[in-house]
Amino acid sequence: MLPQELTEGPDSIQPGIRRIGELVMRQRMRKNLSQSKLAAQLDCGRNTITHLEQGRRLPPPEDLEQIGLALDLIDNPAWRVVTHPEYLTTIRFQEALAELLGKSLSLDSLDPISQAMLIESVSLWIHPQGAQMSLTQAHDHFNALLTFYGERGVSLAFYQHFLGQRNFTSVPHFFQRVRAFQQTAIRIYGSFRKAFKTLSVCDEAQLNAALQSLQPVDPVIYTRRRPFTSIRSIARERLDDLGYISAERVKQQNRERHELHRSLLELASWIERSPDHSISGFSAKKLHRIQARLRKFESELQIEETLFSKVDPAEIRREALHLSPEDEDLARIAATQERGLQNLTAYLTEPYLDVYIATSMRERADFISVNTFVETLFSDPLIAPLHLRYFNPTLSWISDRVAKGLVEALMLRRASLTVYMAQKSDTFGKDSEASVALGQGKPVIVYVPRLYAPAYQLDSEALMQQNEGTLRQQLLALGTELDEDLDKQGLVGKLLSTRLSQLAPEALAEIIEAHWADFDLYGELKSLSPELSNRCNNWLDALTLRSADQPRPLPPLEICGVFIEKLVQVALFFERRSHTFKEIHPLALQVILSSGVLNGILVVRSAQACTRMVYQLLTNTLETELKVDPENYRLIEKHTGSTLRVISRHQLLTNAFWTQYFS
Repeated sequence: MLPQELTEGPDSIQPGIRRIGELVMRQRMRKNLSQSKLAAQLDCGRNTITHLEQGRRLPPPEDLEQIGLALDLIDNPAWRVVTHPEYLTTIRFQEALAELLGKSLSLDSLDPISQAMLIESVSLWIHPQGAQMSLTQAHDHFNALLTFYGERGVSLAFYQHFLGQRNFTSVPHFFQRVRAFQQTAIRIYGSFRKAFKTLSVCDEAQLNAALQSLQPVDPVIYTRRRPFTSIRSIARERLDDLGYISAERVKQQNRERHELHRSLLELASWIERSPDHSISGFSAKKLHRIQARLRKFESELQIEETLFSKVDPAEIRREALHLSPEDEDLARIAATQERGLQNLTAYLTEPYLDVYIATSMRERADFISVNTFVETLFSDPLIAPLHLRYFNPTLSWISDRVAKGLVEALMLRRASLTVYMAQKSDTFGKDSEASVALGQGKPVIVYVPRLYAPAYQLDSEALMQQNEGTLRQQLLALGTELDEDLDKQGLVGKLLSTRLSQLAPEALAEIIEAHWADFDLYGELKSLSPELSNRCNNWLDALTLRSADQPRPLPPLEICGVFIEKLVQVALFFERRSHTFKEIHPLALQVILSSGVLNGILVVRSAQACTRMVYQLLTNTLETELKVDPENYRLIEKHTGSTLRVISRHQLLTNAFWTQYFS
């Protein structure tokens, strides 16, 4: 009968026990016995029969033997198979083997005698007392086991590389090796079946070639390059001169100033020619346009108040001169764009390109945020010695939009990996770049900002990883009244707000300076009333536009609460974005077009974490683990918890995908 250690297990449906239970149920029904009657006959509880027939729990060996005797099953060949002492071991081995082969397996395809022989063969290969065979013997024996399932034998190189044992001491031991095979296979192949069929026939040289893409890369191929010094820097305050939108805004303003200048001179001439030196009779349409422009440029000239009065044309001419176009702005933009074009030339002629930075840049904050992040990333001591070539869009410029698209397409194609900078709003272009990179089979790192100031116990990412009970305890320790209806995000927001409000103005200014660009605080202030927005913008200008030798200005007390509120709102927004990118964003998984493999993104929350991912990706040293759930096999990157590869467990979907994808 079955040994006791194999009769114990979780109270869940198990295939081996279920098959025994089905035999019992069919025979019981043939004899017209209810579960209660059979239990009474055997002097055992009804649950014993119920759990057995449901496949949930195996009764003790003596009870199972009594059930067989009571139902006249002892001489049934199938009963002799399922009550073999090694039957459940074989079923568990079969489950593990099915995972290795990538297909369903069943003992039922064999006759009872063959099933019994298979059980005996498995018991020799899974030997609790340890290895009893040589490597060659174990390999041959394993191939014999495969024959029972209609599968061709594997090569010795495959057996030695992936199973690596003479034989195994237990099914869990074998299962560990199967999972290790799957962890390797999922990185290269879209299905375990294809992985097994491809790799199992390889000799040693072929296997090494097939797995070459998973071998670590020696950093010396990067360190022996010449330093990356061909890109010329651009002053922080001039970066947005390269923005198509921001630069165009300056040009548009200059056009408007030119128009206002001409209109004011025309008005002055009209007044001078007018007999009564008034603006009476001047074009109302032109006058309204002048008035609108004067308000836009905050002129103190109030023409509408003197509509029917005499106006000094000299005063109008002086205002026209005061509001005349600042051509030096255009000259500055032209000089910055020339340097951006020089940088583009360098990018186009570099023999290597390692990293593509995908981002959206509209406002000054975008340029500063991206450039600061890029400088921090590539100056890190971990990757600085690699002399990496990276496409920094904040330092590159070309006037033609079509040419710009071709440049980005080329850079994206050449780069080994892409860093996607998540911002408060993302664009179709940036999303497309990430999708294209994933579709080419290249890694994509998504950087999502966070509110982070460890000196002041501020880390929005770490707080979101804590449970609600811990968050509530921290709030109570700070003397904060708690709303019982607050969810986890509300608790994190409350905790961040409380800690920020307890900081000195000097500390708050430090935090705002560190986050204003990533958090686009200028954009956040647009929702305020004009008066409050003006006060906040004036202080933020003083903070962000000051020279390096000027002290950091302190925020007036009346606006501290505004900035605290905005910091917390944006921090929680980015926490939601991080979750979205990891779990439900359309970019989270893309099919590699050439292979059909599902390629996932890596979500990082700091420049330091991004640096580590860049280094490990380029040197092929990522740390991963395989996680199996009812729906999928997922290859997870350990540090970020991001999903790198996925294989679905939905059998029909898998069958349809691999029969139709390449058709």
